[in-house]
Amino acid sequence: MEVIRISAAAVFPLLGFMMLGYFFRRRGYLDEGSTKQLNLICFRFFLALTCAETIYKSDLRQIAEPLPVIIVSVGIVATFLISWFIVTRFEKDRTRIPVMIQGIYKTNYTLVGLSVAKSICGENNVGMVSLITVLLVPLNNIISVYIFERYTGKSTGTPLIVRIIKNPLVLGSLIGILLNVSGIVIPQWIMTGFVAKLSALTTPMSMIALGAAFNFSTMGRYRVKITWAVLGKLVFVPMLVLPVSVILGLRGPSLVAVAIYAVAPNAVNSFNTAVALGGDADLANGIVVVSALFSILTMFLWFCLIGFTVGLA
Repeated sequence: MEVIRISAAAVFPLLGFMMLGYFFRRRGYLDEGSTKQLNLICFRFFLALTCAETIYKSDLRQIAEPLPVIIVSVGIVATFLISWFIVTRFEKDRTRIPVMIQGIYKTNYTLVGLSVAKSICGENNVGMVSLITVLLVPLNNIISVYIFERYTGKSTGTPLIVRIIKNPLVLGSLIGILLNVSGIVIPQWIMTGFVAKLSALTTPMSMIALGAAFNFSTMGRYRVKITWAVLGKLVFVPMLVLPVSVILGLRGPSLVAVAIYAVAPNAVNSFNTAVALGGDADLANGIVVVSALFSILTMFLWFCLIGFTVGLA
């Protein structure tokens, strides 16, 4: 019961923000144009700021156990390549291909990782989660931008690598890394009084924009695509990552940190990315919403399975 409480506590606030956005749209406080602008603001500013802040505040030098980081790195790349291979065999619409791919490989680790890890392992055993967060933010975003640029990017004569680097999420990650390794210290009053408060708006604003753009009619139109993407994220990715982690000897907080990556729902910023980079926003919207809903059950089941087999402590 504790695991399901933890999962619900991590996901229900996101659903609450979504419902608020849907209410705003129904009441006319947000229309299609303002919803799109809100998404662009989230993508180009708030999400980029969060990427930079997360990496800047982390200690990149304390990797006492490299195996979990290696497993997550290989897991991200492997699930991306596998989903890319499979999706392109069945989907030919170039606005939907990157949306389906990121719906499978891109995980909501930043939002649920620390809260779930603290509840399972305790306040003092979440260092590995922080390290994996630092890895996930730039790697997820670089892959996501690459796949969107490949399928939806317009031919401008600008090399692909330049378009990737100029993406706000990648720029935010690079700025965070540069500030971190350079040792530059930003005054605390700026970090806590300004940056942290702005960064705290990222999740509510992203979810409100997601809810405002939600359309029940898309659930029927895209039900097959949404179903396969959500199954891929919540079932097939854990089936690939968790057995390997256990076989390689991960236990305790390190196993929990990797497991959270594997079982978490699709990343919220998948929708903002699709809107900003020309993907099918309705499909992205449906994948994020449905994966968030069903992850409450699947996270509970996966953690129960881990607990019964090798233990979580």
